[in-house]
Amino acid sequence: MIRILEERDYSQSLQLSEYAFQYKLSEEEQKQKREEMKDQKIFGIFEGEHLAAKLHLMPFRTWFGEQMVSMGGVAGVATYPEYRRNGYVRKLILHSLEAMKESGQIISMLHPFYIDFYRKFGWEVFASYRQMTVDQKELNPLSTAMGTIRRGGVTKDVMEAYDRYARKHNGMLVRTDAWWKKKEDRWTVATYHADEMEGYILYTISEGAMTVDEFLPLTPGARKGLWNFICQHDSMVETAKVKLAEGEVLPLMLKNPRVKVEDYPYFMARVVDVEPFLKTYLRGEGRFKAFTLKVVDHYAPWNSSSWHLSVDGVERRDGNPADVELDIREFSAFTFGFLSVADLENMGHIGASEVTLLESISTAKRTCFQDFF
Repeated sequence: MIRILEERDYSQSLQLSEYAFQYKLSEEEQKQKREEMKDQKIFGIFEGEHLAAKLHLMPFRTWFGEQMVSMGGVAGVATYPEYRRNGYVRKLILHSLEAMKESGQIISMLHPFYIDFYRKFGWEVFASYRQMTVDQKELNPLSTAMGTIRRGGVTKDVMEAYDRYARKHNGMLVRTDAWWKKKEDRWTVATYHADEMEGYILYTISEGAMTVDEFLPLTPGARKGLWNFICQHDSMVETAKVKLAEGEVLPLMLKNPRVKVEDYPYFMARVVDVEPFLKTYLRGEGRFKAFTLKVVDHYAPWNSSSWHLSVDGVERRDGNPADVELDIREFSAFTFGFLSVADLENMGHIGASEVTLLESISTAKRTCFQDFF
């Protein structure tokens, strides 16, 4: 039987996390985790009075272009070894999907320990990032940027810059003040200013390495100015590791573009409730030829249906023949903008006759995710 953990269960939850993820929390960290758990739904399966398996469901909102969408973040999924292979995690995942639907969380995201494990439950990779590693000798500034750099904390301007950037993408978290506080506690902030604040980086310097966790330019000038600021640390660091959003053009601008750039599939997402998601997704779409889309979802059966899409809205048509058929994973990756219509065709998920119809509703925005939970 699955039940929501109460405060009296928090110690067991922390012990299971420490065992499963192989870390040890200090007293202060345990106190912080306990406070965070009050805002989460933690589903657990018990053997007698002993917690055997658990799953944390965290309430978030994400930017989907200009719109904010309610999202359920799945985290802390763990089972003790002696209780594995009893189907406990499967039960918790199915239960969480139902809970998200009831709460109006129409999409879900998670960071996978193993991508293929969550694929079978309908999640798919939706965001990647690029890790650029630059040796000291390659820290060469670009042409002079006219703006100035300021170091400091998280300000209203920084928050607004993030939101402006997020609206150009699909999938980025709507950050609360408390979430920003966590960022500020861990990272140093440097901002680029011309006529206004046009971008920022979050970074740390330790043991001869500069680590940039967010490189977020809103203008070409900010891109040059922020990179030049990184280069000014050449006397302090041996390497700079810069985390870049997929599609970021900075590596191509360097004097020696042959630096180490690695692509990392990062977070996964899935649509939890197709009908309200489609209504949100198609809002503001121009005119397109009406067609019927079949979605197959073995773990959230309320999604498995044929959906007639037109400028008049979304209509469920159970049993009707469909013009296009997608598995929930393919549907999620496509609507988020991670997989294009050409990608779906090249991977064998759709045929030539389905290409034009899907292209008519494809998003022009890239996916991006800058956070972790």
